[in-house]
Amino acid sequence: MLKSSKKEDGGYTCTLSPELQEKAAKELNEDPKTRLLEIKNLRTRLEKVPGLQPRTDVRFLLRFLRARKFDQERSFQLVKNYYDIRVQFPEMCSDLKPSRVRHVFDDGFIEVLKHRDNEGCRVIILRPDNWDPDRYPAADILKAIYMTFAMISEDEDTQVSGVHLISYLATMTFKQLSQATPNMAKFFISTLQDVVPIRLKRYDFVKESAFFDVILALMKPFMKEKLLSRLVVNGDKFDKLHSSINPEFLPIDLGGKLPKHSNKELVESLLASDAQFEEDNKFGFVKMNVNSGNSVSKSGDADMQGLGGTFKKLDI
Repeated sequence: MLKSSKKEDGGYTCTLSPELQEKAAKELNEDPKTRLLEIKNLRTRLEKVPGLQPRTDVRFLLRFLRARKFDQERSFQLVKNYYDIRVQFPEMCSDLKPSRVRHVFDDGFIEVLKHRDNEGCRVIILRPDNWDPDRYPAADILKAIYMTFAMISEDEDTQVSGVHLISYLATMTFKQLSQATPNMAKFFISTLQDVVPIRLKRYDFVKESAFFDVILALMKPFMKEKLLSRLVVNGDKFDKLHSSINPEFLPIDLGGKLPKHSNKELVESLLASDAQFEEDNKFGFVKMNVNSGNSVSKSGDADMQGLGGTFKKLDI
């Protein structure tokens, strides 16, 4: 799970198959000969950001480089976003441990399929119909989603092939919708496209409820063109979804043959990782004594300071 300590570069061994290594080279500009140098360069830049105490181990930084196709500037910004959101949304990011939101996983709101889609993407299903807003707030759901993305982003195959998200909206209620604020929509979309180091390749909406237009209107202002181009609206038909995933690997409510809510392995894996998430929570921006104005670091980046200072806002 999440590794907290800084490790020497020599400790890394790539687990990608030859096919995925070829895909990483073609799609992500990854070169095994310069991979560790790219990680070292990113680490050096991050260590110069005033007030930031980041994780700098190889496996952590590599996922950010892959998520931004080894573009140093964009990877650097993504890591800063990863920590900056904890300051911008403290109510969502404080005390992030799976056990705190076990009820969300137990209810089957989030399901991670065992099988990948036709492009090798890890498939995640969100089911709002399993949420009773009288029992717990929407913030718990967002925390659970965030930690699920954090967990799957550790897998090297997923770093290269990406993620396929599905929202099943058949029975979404007005009571549920009433808890969906623009601030929560911003956190959700920011997590998908600007914070967690994943490649969201496709986002399917299935059996959209009468409130779908309202849901989309909440999220759309925060979506970039790339994400908008990857939205797929299915309605009551599964043709488009089944063209991307073999129905043999889908649950019955998505026109497949498997039982739904097969979340036992996911829940067990997440609940076993409380300590690792707790360790990861120790990293980020720390308090600083600020004399005046924003300074510039040695790397030329404007200060993103700790809780006593100022921050660059996410560009979302």
